Amino acid sequence: MKRRPFLAVLGLAAVGALIAHIPAFAQANFPEKTVRIIVPYPPGGATDVSARLLAEEMGKTLGQSVIVENKPGVAGVIGTDVVAKSPADGYTLVFGGPGNLTLRPIMDPNLSYKVERDLTPISHVVTYDHLLIVRNGLPARNVQEFIKVAKERKLTYGSSGTGGPQHLAMELFKFMTHTDMTHVPYKGESPALLDLMGERVDAAILSSAVAGQFIKSGKVRAIAATNPYRSKTFPDLPTVAEAGVPGYEMIAYGGLMAPAGTPAPVIDKLQRAAMAAMKVPTVQQQFYDAGLFPIGGSAADFTKLLRSEREKWAPIIKSSGTTLE
Repeated sequence: MKRRPFLAVLGLAAVGALIAHIPAFAQANFPEKTVRIIVPYPPGGATDVSARLLAEEMGKTLGQSVIVENKPGVAGVIGTDVVAKSPADGYTLVFGGPGNLTLRPIMDPNLSYKVERDLTPISHVVTYDHLLIVRNGLPARNVQEFIKVAKERKLTYGSSGTGGPQHLAMELFKFMTHTDMTHVPYKGESPALLDLMGERVDAAILSSAVAGQFIKSGKVRAIAATNPYRSKTFPDLPTVAEAGVPGYEMIAYGGLMAPAGTPAPVIDKLQRAAMAAMKVPTVQQQFYDAGLFPIGGSAADFTKLLRSEREKWAPIIKSSGTTLE
């Protein structure tokens, strides 16, 4: 009579041990289904292009489909929040950048997610060439002429959304050049570019990935690169700093993140797949052709970059008085 309870207890222990090993087994076999990358911006922008180039090659390494899903809204907040609240299993990721990972969190203390608390870096994938662009009808062919015109009349500038990197990059330009321009926010780079070509706004800071072909066809005019280095697509353009605004720079990055709490073995697999994808010569060339600069950095690299960008922009935003209004 005593043997049955003992066997029952032994059976329960065996089941418990088996259940305890299920998560480890799942991690070892990750991924077992499609991995989804959320792009929190509209299709066609530099972030969207980067994510799609990455996803296709990552899928080959992971042995499962990696798809991109656009969830735009509130300068990247909506899509990022979806990922921050998703299960921490590695199947729902976000491709983020300065807007949703650095600038918006600084400007909005009541944001629905906190990057350090709710998200885990996977890889620093890419940096974006950005250019200071003006409409063809504006009498400014270089940065100094643009500053002169901006001091003589009230200009307008477009951006991909309030609190985004292009908005803050122009606000930094205004602050450093003592100019005043009216911000016109759009729901993405492409709508801002369309109004710039239509002469409905005077200027914008946009990625060469989106604006490059229209600059080359003469529909808008680029006058400087906003990065700390010259554009890979337009190497003859000076940087804003070279053109007479010393110290000005904007680093626009793109990287992959998962929900916080995603198991380390899963993060490691995703990191290795992302880094491997960015080492493929044909993929690198696709990035270059699109006006993008492939990086393929590690999770540690991305963590360091996020920290340094936050430390850089927090005092700039505070001193410039830029708000989300």
